[in-house]
Amino acid sequence: MSRQPAPSVARLRGRTAVLGVFLAAAALLAGACASPTPDPLTRKEATPNDEVDPAQPCVREAPSGGDGGEGGAATARFDGAANTIHLTAGEGVTLGSLAARVPDNVLRETGEGEWELRADISVEGEASLRIASPEVKWLKLVSDGDKIASLKPSGGKLDIIGSCVTSWDPGTNSADTNLDNGRGYLLARDGAEMNIENAELRFLGSGAVESYGLSWRTEGTTGKLVQSVVSNNYFGMYSYEVGGLVISDNEIHDNQLYGIDPHTGSHNLTIERNIVHDNGKHGIILAEDCVDSVIRDNTVYRNNHHGIVLYLRSDRNTIEGNDSFANASQGININESNDNVIRNNRVYDNNESGIGITQTSENNAIESNQARGNQQDGVRIVSESARTVVRSNTVGENGRYGVYVDIDGDVDILDNTIFANRSGIMLKGSAVVPDGTNEIFNNQQAAIVSD
Repeated sequence: MSRQPAPSVARLRGRTAVLGVFLAAAALLAGACASPTPDPLTRKEATPNDEVDPAQPCVREAPSGGDGGEGGAATARFDGAANTIHLTAGEGVTLGSLAARVPDNVLRETGEGEWELRADISVEGEASLRIASPEVKWLKLVSDGDKIASLKPSGGKLDIIGSCVTSWDPGTNSADTNLDNGRGYLLARDGAEMNIENAELRFLGSGAVESYGLSWRTEGTTGKLVQSVVSNNYFGMYSYEVGGLVISDNEIHDNQLYGIDPHTGSHNLTIERNIVHDNGKHGIILAEDCVDSVIRDNTVYRNNHHGIVLYLRSDRNTIEGNDSFANASQGININESNDNVIRNNRVYDNNESGIGITQTSENNAIESNQARGNQQDGVRIVSESARTVVRSNTVGENGRYGVYVDIDGDVDILDNTIFANRSGIMLKGSAVVPDGTNEIFNNQQAAIVSD
C-alpha cells in the first residue's frame, strides 16, 4: 500500500522557559488581528436513529441478485449428530438445489422467498453456495433450544446478494434477541471466500468465540462486504488474521459492541465510504497488529466510545477523509500504534477530544485535519507519544485547548490555525514552544500555556 511516510520531527527537549512562552505569545498576539477566522464548518447531520423491529427486521428493498439460474448440481450430506449440512461440491449452488438433498425439516421455503434453516451449512473444498434474491428474500437462521443454525464457509465460497439474513426464534416469532444462549451467525475461515453485497444482516451472533455475527478468520480467507446494512449484531463485522478484505459503502449501526472490528493481524484492508453509527463501543477499530490498511471517507457518529481507533501495534495505516462526530469519547484515537497518517479528516462535536494520540504511539502524523467544536481538546497528545507531528490543521472552537501536549517525548507543532478555544496550546512534559509558523488567535484565555 502506498502512503506518505510521517515527516521527520525536530527534537524538542527541555521544559519551556516562562519567558519563552511570553515572547511567543506576544508575537502571536501581534499578528492575530491579521488572521482571518476560518469559515464555519459545514457539519453532517446525525440523523435520528430508528429502532429495528425484531419481528420485521428486513426493511430494505435491495436490488435483485440477478438470475443465477439453478446453479450447479450439489453434492451434499446431512450429519444429524452434528446438525450440519456439508456442501462438498457444486458451483453456485442455490438453496433450492441444496434443499432437495437434505431433510425437509432442516432447510425449507416457508413462503415466497422466505426460507428457514435449522442446521449449520458448511461450504467446503471447491463448492460454492449462492444465496440471492429474488429466490431468497429472507433467510432465517433458527435458534431452537441448543440447536443454532449458522452459515460456515470453510474453504469453500459463499455469496449473499440482495438477501436479508437474520437469526430467528420460533418461540417469539421474531429475530432472536437473547444473546445468553447463542444465536445464528456467519463465519468464513480456512481459506474460504465470503462475499456479501446489497444485503441485510441483522440480529446475528453472540459472545461465544467465533460466533460474533459476521466474521472472516485465518490467513487466506478473503471476501468483501459492500452496499449492505449490518445492524443489531453482537459485532457488526469482525476479522482475525485476514488480509485484503474490502468493507465499503455499508451502513453499520446498533451493534452490541463494535461496528467494524478487524483484529489480530488483519492487514491490507480497505474500509471506505461506510456510515457507522450508534454502536455499543467504537465505530471502527483496528486492534492488535492490524497494519497497512486504509480507513477512508467514512461517516462515523454517535458511537458509545471513540469513533475511529487504532490500537496496539496497528501500524502504517492511513486514516483520511473521514467525518467523525458526536461520539461519546474521541473522534479519532491512536493508542500504542506507530507510523500512521491521520489527514484530511473532519472531527467535530465529540464529547471528549477530536484527535487523541496516547500511550506509546510513535511517529504519527496529524496533518490537514479540521478539529472543531469538541468538548475537550481539538488535538490531544499524552503519555509517551513521541515523534508526533501536528501540521497544517485547523483547530478551533473546542471547549478546552486547541492542542494539548503532555509527554516526555518529541513533538512538532507547525503551520496550524488554532483559534477560538479556551486556550490555544497547552504544553506539559518536555514539550517546548512550537515554532512561529502557527496562527493562534482569538482564544479566550491565552495563546500558549505552559505548566
